[in-house]
Amino acid sequence: MSNYVMISAQEFCDVTGLTMARFKRYRSLMRKAPADMEPFPPEVYEYNTTVIFDTGELCEWFIDLYTEKITHEEERLSEAVKTLQTSLKVNDLNTIENWERAFTTARLALVGYTNRERPATQKRLDQARSDYFKLPKEILTSKKVLAESERVLKELTGEATSCQKHSAP
Repeated sequence: MSNYVMISAQEFCDVTGLTMARFKRYRSLMRKAPADMEPFPPEVYEYNTTVIFDTGELCEWFIDLYTEKITHEEERLSEAVKTLQTSLKVNDLNTIENWERAFTTARLALVGYTNRERPATQKRLDQARSDYFKLPKEILTSKKVLAESERVLKELTGEATSCQKHSAP
């Protein structure tokens, strides 16, 4: 075990800002990952509530996950903005003073739709509204986890190269 640099799951969450519940969810969901996805890194040591991982492997897994996640969330946010701009008939969403009235007006404007089209359009509008208010916070949180994981990995690779320099004859 001397070639491992280890970190506990709680310590990793404290450093990156990730919640322990989300960490456990990733661990349980990705224990048996589908063939096209990389499985969650196996723990080096586990006893009661202490779970220790190979830090490099854990950081690399979270970097891959959050790089993809941030891209996906940003795409969803841009789609939400486009949907809201179209439905609310404004170019700049920052100019809207009363969101409730704007959404009520947009929902009432769906009068010309058929009974089949209206629920789907209303659902898309509601989802866009939810994404518009929720995703910026999630994107910032994801970027923090990604940045901290990259920082920890850089520290590890810096320590590994400095250890190799000191041990060289």
